[in-house]
Parts: sequence; structure tokens; C-alpha cells
Amino acid sequence: MVLESKSKEHALEVLAKADIDQSVIDSIEETHRQIEDALEEERQLYLDLANSQPTGVYRLRVLNTKRFNEDKWRSLTDVPYKVEFANTRFCEILNLDLEKFQKNPAIINDLIFETDKESFIQKNIESDRDLTPFIWEGRLIVRNQIIWGHFESTLRLLPNGDVIWTGVCFDITKRKKEQQEIQEKNRELQLVNAEKDKFFSIIAHDLKSPFNAIVGFSKLLIDEIKLKNSEAVEHYAEIVLDSSNTALDLLTNLMDWARSQTGRLIYKPVELDMCELIKKTVHVYSNIANVKGIDIKINIDSKLPVCVDKSMIFTVLRNLISNAIKFTHPQGKIIIRAEQLAHHLKVIVSDTGVGISSDVIDKLFRIDEKYTTEGTQDEQGTGLGLILCKDFVEKHDGQIWVESAVGLGSNFIFTLKNKTC
Repeated sequence: MVLESKSKEHALEVLAKADIDQSVIDSIEETHRQIEDALEEERQLYLDLANSQPTGVYRLRVLNTKRFNEDKWRSLTDVPYKVEFANTRFCEILNLDLEKFQKNPAIINDLIFETDKESFIQKNIESDRDLTPFIWEGRLIVRNQIIWGHFESTLRLLPNGDVIWTGVCFDITKRKKEQQEIQEKNRELQLVNAEKDKFFSIIAHDLKSPFNAIVGFSKLLIDEIKLKNSEAVEHYAEIVLDSSNTALDLLTNLMDWARSQTGRLIYKPVELDMCELIKKTVHVYSNIANVKGIDIKINIDSKLPVCVDKSMIFTVLRNLISNAIKFTHPQGKIIIRAEQLAHHLKVIVSDTGVGISSDVIDKLFRIDEKYTTEGTQDEQGTGLGLILCKDFVEKHDGQIWVESAVGLGSNFIFTLKNKTC
């Protein structure tokens, strides 16, 4: 504006010396004022337009004399450009005072998150050196919080070698968080799918073994019947029966698990006595326990009213008691205890069995880990029962875990949160 004023004064002096009629001079002055007013009006309209944008808008001038000094791009006091314009939204996004920003444009470098700073600087250097559009996304510290910013600018090379960069700035924090959430969900989904793929391969293998035994020993059983070898017939029949029970247990658990995972197993809590449910479950396995000479004791003195899904908790008890029988030596003991605590019911199934090593305990309840072992009389495990127990207990807002040591037996413990039906 100072230069414009001097030019105007100089023009008037020239006109005065040329002895131009005053009316002409007045007309020229009026025209000049009209042009200035029109320009000021356009400038204000431009500012209104720029400041009304929901996007940050800025214009920088990179000085030709400083363009290729890379150290200045890293400076916090003397960058190679000056700020010619920044709209209201730009200042809001970065929490900047426009006057301070124009006095010291280098303060923007201090906003860049430390680990992203080098990429910001390098992109500036490359774009200025190669005269290519500037596009950068990264993190900034604004109002003591991390935000994500997206910057884009295009260039105009001036005759004097200066470069004008006109660009936009977006706060993309929300978008980045949504992208990260989607990526995290995708990773979780991939992990779940991988675990289930591995799980089904385990199940396929476990099903194959008992059915192979059933088919193989059924053929031997036919041969022995033809030979009327009653001792061998009885032996092979027992093997076929054991293999059939193993396959049935696995299929039952698999069906329950599949129904649970697909939402077809509906949680239906009812009021019942846990002591009675434990007694009924023990009765189901009394014959199997008697064959091994295993004594099952229920150490519960009174009724234990609970609100649970009867089918789910029966499945939990069935699997824990079946496992205890399987891994307890003949003539051993199984003790089932339960106690009502302040906030939950605690059930403990203890056995005098083979025990479990500490490095195996963490694998017992994981769908992506394969851990089964033979019982004390070569009974086969399914590898699915404890996974099912964990799933069903957690549906009751409870927890399940095991305390064990090799050769000293095991305590399988689960809790059920106290609720009213």
C-alpha cells in the first residue's frame, strides 16, 4: 500500500507539471479511488470466502534466496518461507495465532509429532527441490493432544525464482481413528478365522481316530465272532464302545459349541439348586467311575440356589467330571465342592489324577492350541470340552481356571456371578 501511495503521488505530480486541467486530475483521482474501493471489496469478499471454508487454507512464499538450504527446513526460528495467508479454519485446526505465525512461520515445525517430524521435513525439501505437489499426512501435538493432519499444496514458480505454495489442511483425526478401528477389527477377524480354521482341522483329526478304531476293531470283532473267541470278542467290543463314546462326546461338544458360536444356543437362565444339578451329573457318570473304582464325593452341606442356564452349566459339569474320571487312576478319588461367596458361587472339581504341567495349563482353554492326552486307562480326550466350558462360564459372567501339578492331581475351578432370575 505504501508503494501504491507513492505511485499515485508521483502520477499527480507529473499531471500537475504537464499543466493538465484540474477537472481531469479530479476525474482521474475519483477513478483511482473507485478502483481501490473495488479492489478492497474484492479482497474482503475473498477473505470472507476463505474464512468460511471448513478446510484450512494457506499460502506460503518460499524465497528464492533460501530455497535450497535444507537446514532452514529443520529450523525452529528461520524457515525458508513466509506466510502470506492462512484462513480462520487453518488457525483453528493448529491452534495458531495468525500474527505470531506470520512473524515466525517456523513454529509449525514444533507442532509436528517427534517421530513424524523427519518425514514432514523431507517431504517439504523434496517438493521444493523437484517442484512437485506437496502431500503429507502425519501427527501433530495441538492443545496437548495428538491429532492427525493432512496437508496438500500446489505451486506457482514466479519469475524472480520465488515459489508460491497454495494449499489446504484437514483435521483427519476422526477418519484415522475409524481406519485404525477397522484395521483392528480386521486383524481380530483374521485371528478368529485362523483360530477356527486350526480348530476345525484339530476336530477333523480327533474325529478320524475313534472312527478308524470303530471300523478297524469292528472288522476284527466279526472275525473273532466267526471263530467263537468270546474273550477276544469282549475285548474288541469294549474298544469299540470306548471309541464310540469318545466320538459321541466330541460330536456332542462340537454341536454345542457350534450352536453357541452361531447364536443358536440361547442363554435361558432359570432358578435351580446347584447341589441337585451336581448330583444329577455325577449320577450320569457313576457307572464309568465304578468301573475304574473311583470314589466321587460331593462335599456340599446345603442347597445352593443359582440363576443359570441349566443346559450350559450341565455341559460344564459333565466335561469337568468326565475329565476328572478320565485322568484319575483306578481306586482314586474325585471331590466336588461348592460355596456361596459374597458376589459369586464357586465350584471346585478336584481329582487325584495325573496332574498337568505348568507349561500346558495356559493351552487348555485356547481354541488355537491342540492339547489332549490319554487317560489313565488310555481314554481319549476330545480337546474341545474345556474350550466349551470356558465359553459357557463366561456367558454367565464367570471365570474358569485350573490349579495343578504333575502327579498331584488337579483342581478345576469355576465361578458364577450371583444373579436373580
